[in-house]
Amino acid sequence: MKRYIPNLFSIFNLICGVIGTVLALNEQLVYAAYCVFIGAFFDLLDGFFARILHAQSPIGKQLDSLADLITFGMVPASIMYTLIKTYETCPYRPYAALLIVVFSALRLAKFNVDERQIDRFIGLPTPANAMAIAALPMVLERQECFPWLYNALTWPFALPLLAMLLSYLLVSPIEFIAFKSSAIEFQKNKGSYFLITLLLCLVVLLKSVGVFLGILLYILVALFTFFKK
Repeated sequence: MKRYIPNLFSIFNLICGVIGTVLALNEQLVYAAYCVFIGAFFDLLDGFFARILHAQSPIGKQLDSLADLITFGMVPASIMYTLIKTYETCPYRPYAALLIVVFSALRLAKFNVDERQIDRFIGLPTPANAMAIAALPMVLERQECFPWLYNALTWPFALPLLAMLLSYLLVSPIEFIAFKSSAIEFQKNKGSYFLITLLLCLVVLLKSVGVFLGILLYILVALFTFFKK
């Protein structure tokens, strides 16, 4: 029975994705965002139990990717589509959000066959991309608290350009820190621990805005490291 425990959490993740998509397309964006965050928690449990129970399987790997495509591909694309439709006047710009689904699928397919992505990610991880987009409706609701961020995100072309940029980062050759290694040594990974601490502080202090800014910082650190080489 223990072999099916990780798959059960993958199914919970998938259910979150299906519900989140329906909610997003019905303009219930904050609830759709919660589905992404809950799905990410189930995705974490899926991998955790697969490792400690030694229950990895080919079908489990495929199920995990398919669930991730819905929760971390379709839901953020639906959220972004609805947001662009709300804040843009051009009827064609919302379709830029559909790139998120396509490039999320490519990202997940590459991850499944790339044996280099053990202690690092090549391309922005789909959960990070999804949580950044999921945080946007909450950020935009807090206009009075962060007017500069609201103005930046609602500037014409801003959201379509953000959708295209994040889509590119999913399949880019840029390396991102992976916070999943079970054998991380503190002395060799001080920078990673510092970044984790900073990200957690941003989330605790700024909540949804902290999620968005934290993932933005995660991307900027990866870009800085990539171009410094």
